[in-house]
Amino acid sequence: MGIPTTTGRFAVKEQSSGWGTAETSFANANFLEAQITVPTPTQSTVQADVMRANHFAPTRLAGGKGPTEISLTMPLHGFSTSAPTGDPSEHPDALLLRSVLGANATNGYATDVTGGTNQTLTVTTPAGGIGGFAVMAPMGSTSPTEYSTGWVKTKSSGTYTMQRKWALTAAGGDQTPNSSGTVYGSNAVYLTNTQPTPFTFEWLGSTANVSFRFYDCVVTSATITLNAREQPTLAVTIRAANWTNVGSGGAPSAAALSNRPQMPIVLSDNGARVVDANAEQKAGSVSIAMTCNVSDEVNYDAPQGVAKFVVTKRLVETTVVAPAASSGASSIDNPASLQTPGTVVGAMQVDAGTTPGRAFSALVPNGVIKELQALGDNNSLVSITSVVECAIYASDTTDGDTTAVMNTPFRLAFL
Repeated sequence: MGIPTTTGRFAVKEQSSGWGTAETSFANANFLEAQITVPTPTQSTVQADVMRANHFAPTRLAGGKGPTEISLTMPLHGFSTSAPTGDPSEHPDALLLRSVLGANATNGYATDVTGGTNQTLTVTTPAGGIGGFAVMAPMGSTSPTEYSTGWVKTKSSGTYTMQRKWALTAAGGDQTPNSSGTVYGSNAVYLTNTQPTPFTFEWLGSTANVSFRFYDCVVTSATITLNAREQPTLAVTIRAANWTNVGSGGAPSAAALSNRPQMPIVLSDNGARVVDANAEQKAGSVSIAMTCNVSDEVNYDAPQGVAKFVVTKRLVETTVVAPAASSGASSIDNPASLQTPGTVVGAMQVDAGTTPGRAFSALVPNGVIKELQALGDNNSLVSITSVVECAIYASDTTDGDTTAVMNTPFRLAFL
């Protein structure tokens, strides 16, 4: 067409040289499928507050570039279209979430599973430093083989004890691991006080002369939404300290996106579930909101005056909307006993997907109610909305190497 449009492709890549040095080369694996408003570069304008004759415009000087805010929404992606042959690799979704939460680690892949109970997994040679990680194990009663996700709470010799029971909502009831097969590990992204590593965000417009590169970026907010019968989505807000008009290199070529499969629709047939301290829950939607407060470090040691963004606070809230149950079987669905602020609901786990390479899980090891549970309407049925925060947690144990993932108050996993 030759006419620029708002359609484009976007890439993210961690800056190997740290703050102040943008990445300039992007592989297919760095690109995203996303809905995004056209990123608008910003630059301050400086004028002297002086008296001038008549009403002429004052003399203006171009000031520093940025910070610039960029928002995008996209389907939540996995990292592989085929069964992994080792621990997961990082992909754009995990990179963005690591920026807002603080850190990540990978572990758990094994081929020597020997069985287990409805809440344990046994292996011949336990993985070093497995405490706190999520693993996906083959279940024994399914054919063809299906997988369930568990978070390792205790590691003792060759036995991993999970935070919650194994379950496949499609198969129904508790499950036990198979006596053979492959255990798939996770890329665990966890809440910590680690300062973020900056990344570069590049937008390629629809024509060759439209290309902008934003760098020294961090994610200041991210929301994962899992609504029943809908596709899981990830919405992020990015703050960039600097940008450059590349001026060429747009008109992106077609991308296979073979290493970024979209997560399946949130259905029990696809392995979606919410489980708390009592049992599996019949949630209609789950929203995980992660925020990261940053301060601009302003000094001369930066081309545009902002040397870096310094994280001052991180918060995570999980909002669960569940149809009210006449039996009141759970802490999140009982209209006769609305939970008050500070009520402990224990470990809450949210799973989406049972296919290795395109599965997701989230864990709040020690959840507490933030505010009085609210009654509402959901398709003319009474619903209960619970907002759960992450309380202090220190119950992960291991007889092997400790890990930075252990005892963290919130974790996500791509498996």
